[in-house]
Amino acid sequence: MEKESGKRGVPRHAWEELLPLPQAGDTVKFWKSDRWGRSAGQVLTVVNELRVRGVKVVSLTENFDLDTKDGRFVFAVLAAAAEFEVELRAERQAEGITATRRREATGVMLPGKKKTGRPRVIGPADLVTLRRLVDDGVSVTEAARTLKIGRSTAYAALIQR
Repeated sequence: MEKESGKRGVPRHAWEELLPLPQAGDTVKFWKSDRWGRSAGQVLTVVNELRVRGVKVVSLTENFDLDTKDGRFVFAVLAAAAEFEVELRAERQAEGITATRRREATGVMLPGKKKTGRPRVIGPADLVTLRRLVDDGVSVTEAARTLKIGRSTAYAALIQR
């Protein structure tokens, strides 16, 4: 089981160790076709290498057979669609970041927004209440429960302010 990211530049040690192991007659099972690799070309190359060695490749969630031309076609289309989706998501993210930086630079933010970034979980009034509870001898965990915030959030708020 691979636990590393599929992101470019991140080594996938378990994947690299797996590929030389299967022999003719073995079966490699996978969860979903979009988990095979970082590009459609890479995915199709790996699957073809396994098939040439006589290794059966089976999807646990998608219903297609890579031993048939139809199954290989569906697999290729899904691999290309997954690659397209990743590139599209990265493009949209970059556009959003650029637009936000442009709005910050011009001082024209979206309605209701004064700054960018993740909103604070705990506001000034909650911080005062948190400090008062802790000063009165209530544990940070209990104070966090009272304010309905996470314990780590409460500790971080007490340390930062």
